[in-house]
Amino acid sequence: MTVPGQPIESRIQVRWNDGDPLGHINNAVYFTYTAYARMELIDAALGQGAWGSCVAARVEVDYLREIPASYREVRVTSGVLRIGNSSVRTREEIFLDDGSVAARTECVIVFRNLETGKSRPLTDEERAGIAPYVLPEEPEV
Repeated sequence: MTVPGQPIESRIQVRWNDGDPLGHINNAVYFTYTAYARMELIDAALGQGAWGSCVAARVEVDYLREIPASYREVRVTSGVLRIGNSSVRTREEIFLDDGSVAARTECVIVFRNLETGKSRPLTDEERAGIAPYVLPEEPEV
């Protein structure tokens, strides 16, 4: 069930090769975890397989804590920061078992015409499907 203004939550299994010799999850793998959560967000908002009409145009990441290689699963949330004309800006957070955030990403997803490969405006139906996942604005500090 969708709770307006709340991100979706994904549980992602840590694979044996996600770790590195330093005993933590390799930083590049964080992108895989957050991409999976974004895919689940778009599919929840627009229907199974809708992710195929989108491409990630920009991803920013803040690495905040290491994820130990001993983890078997990570919890990742994904929500919408802004709906644009042909794009959506999302925020993902990867959580450690103690509830602290290991990494935070922001991604610009561009919707595209599958025939031309070029960006296209979101439809009214897509906007309505995505709207419940828009996160409340954070107060400025």
